[in-house]
Amino acid sequence: MERCPQCRARLKGRTICPRCETDLSLLHAIESAADICSRLAVKRLAAGDIEAAATQAAAARDLHATEFHRAVAGFVQSMRKSWRFTPPS
Repeated sequence: MERCPQCRARLKGRTICPRCETDLSLLHAIESAADICSRLAVKRLAAGDIEAAATQAAAARDLHATEFHRAVAGFVQSMRKSWRFTPPS
């Protein structure tokens, strides 16, 4: 997170906004959890566990809907649909 969602001040990696003093530690934790979920989704997809990958990708997207997390969720969902018809061997 580059800017405070409350006052739009630049954060420069801080968890407390220098302008409005909003504590952003929970938002940082949510962003970190979303990143972990997206990494797990990719690992699960690589291991061939498409259902677990879809669950993790959706969780990442729901926690922090960045362009990257939406792309991972969309990709896993498209793979899930195609694997229903042609399972990996």
